[in-house]
Amino acid sequence: MAVTTTAEMAEAIEKKVSTTLTTVLQQMSVALPTINDRSSEVGPGMDRLDIILFNELSSQSVSESTGVTASTIDPTANQLALDKHESIAWAISQKSSLQSKVNAVSQAVSNGAVRMAADIDDYIFSLIDAGVSTSAPDHRLQLTANPLQDISNAKKLLDDANVSRFDRYIAASPGFVKTLLDDNTIVNADQYGNSEARENGFVTRIFGFTIVESSSPSIIDDGFQAYHKESVAFARQMAISFSSQDQTLAHRTEYAMTHLYGAKFLADGLRAVVYDADGA
Repeated sequence: MAVTTTAEMAEAIEKKVSTTLTTVLQQMSVALPTINDRSSEVGPGMDRLDIILFNELSSQSVSESTGVTASTIDPTANQLALDKHESIAWAISQKSSLQSKVNAVSQAVSNGAVRMAADIDDYIFSLIDAGVSTSAPDHRLQLTANPLQDISNAKKLLDDANVSRFDRYIAASPGFVKTLLDDNTIVNADQYGNSEARENGFVTRIFGFTIVESSSPSIIDDGFQAYHKESVAFARQMAISFSSQDQTLAHRTEYAMTHLYGAKFLADGLRAVVYDADGA
């Protein structure tokens, strides 16, 4: 009678773990649900993803005696480099594995997925922070004493830039969220949103923005970033892979989680606003 062991099942086990890891990462990430994920466009042999942006076409009145003037379509290409190759590795000795009162591998996998999600968030928010400073410095402003006024001002800046009213987000630092929740005027924060903010004890929508909270160090000085979903493009070339290898002579097993991705801030349309303590 043949006996199937973990050696034969290792590949299937590792693929299963990899799928679980990717799911956990997407659930734990604050930024990924708020930006444009274009992973489906990435194929084999690519080291970058070309993102084509089109200019806005003009509207003209039609005259019965003269024709209209054709607008020029002037597409521009942005290159999203797939250059973030990250890995988390660890090793567990055979003795430790046998005598441990907890499943060390399972705990390490869970902690690793959370760490990877935090790294992706910080990377994306750093792109927004740097992108606004470079391409739209007038969209980098100083916080006032009134958090709702700051959000209202961010809304006006995006409105003036003709940014779509749909899919707008605010990534707020814990400090800004506290200031917002401590403000007595928060009772009116469901304007242009809904009343769930008060009911849930957390501001989910204000003035058309969906608010998420992040402790990323790229959201500085207790500030926030207001942006449209199309302001950042993200692409993953390799989902999180999980692999393990026995080191017989060392009497230990080595583990690694790895993934490959990239993101690009798209300055076209000035789709983002950054607020911090000094506007710098």
